Amino acid sequence: MSLPTYDKTKRRKNFEQLPKGAYVVKILSAKEENWPSGDAYIKIAFDIAEGNYKDFYKKQFEHFKESSEDAKWPFDAMYNLNIPNDNSQDYVWTNYNTFFADLEDSNNGYVFSGNLLSLKNKVFGGKFRNEKSMYNGNVYVHTRLAWTCVADDVRSGNPGKMPNDKPLKNDNHTGAEITGDEDFMAVSENEELPF
Repeated sequence: MSLPTYDKTKRRKNFEQLPKGAYVVKILSAKEENWPSGDAYIKIAFDIAEGNYKDFYKKQFEHFKESSEDAKWPFDAMYNLNIPNDNSQDYVWTNYNTFFADLEDSNNGYVFSGNLLSLKNKVFGGKFRNEKSMYNGNVYVHTRLAWTCVADDVRSGNPGKMPNDKPLKNDNHTGAEITGDEDFMAVSENEELPF
């Protein structure tokens, strides 16, 4: 039997996971969507804007695009902000108010007028934590945006209290824990390209 010729350019690349911490984040797109319950939220696609991890998710996307023409923007680079209504709990209002206050304080002179298109290319501070999820019996660790803050607080190294990591509900799994060295496809979700 004759073995096929291998192609060095198609070797699997190591998957890098964003370390938890605080980063300056840039919004790439924002659109209003609805949860299955009918409640509205703003789906925000973002990337890291400054520092050693600048364009972190764009690089992941480009890597994924090399192996799949159906590449989607990474799920971990999406932030869902619930839009409060009269029945919303206090924490929904707090998250909403905090997001827009942090956004305005991070972009000199910017005032949000209700137009989601105006969010593109605006920056804010993001506080990221590790979150576990389960897929096909395996546990995956994602680094996800949990809270926002003012971009200058991240730049000064004083972003304030950081969020706790988020374990699985009833974290008594028996599957193998996956930390990012595996296939990128397994830790992404079908999302539209944000730009």
